[in-house]
Amino acid sequence: MFVGKKKDGEEVLQTVRHDYYQTPSSVIASLFLKKIDKETSTVKFTSDSVVDLDLHTSDKKHYKTSLELYGKINAEKSNFKILGTKLELTLAKADGASWPVLKADDPHTGSILQVGRAGVA
Repeated sequence: MFVGKKKDGEEVLQTVRHDYYQTPSSVIASLFLKKIDKETSTVKFTSDSVVDLDLHTSDKKHYKTSLELYGKINAEKSNFKILGTKLELTLAKADGASWPVLKADDPHTGSILQVGRAGVA
């Protein structure tokens, strides 16, 4: 979503499309933004439930936000990949619980998408 222009000419995006799936031990989230510049963009796992994003693209778009996640993560075991069409976050769950949504403020849909087998007790 286009919001305005910064003084350096970048389009400021208020939101980007995202999707996620989960396994018993992790949540894999995709934020769809093409041409992310690896040199000028930052992704920081700042706490056990927040990821700070400051993404710049080679075609002059800018997306900056703090994602407040539904569940707690192990920031040291979490990582990310910048690909041609998206940012992919691999969030290591701190407690193994299922997440009904990705972000804490997302409306609950009543369904949970999980891939893989649940742990055996």
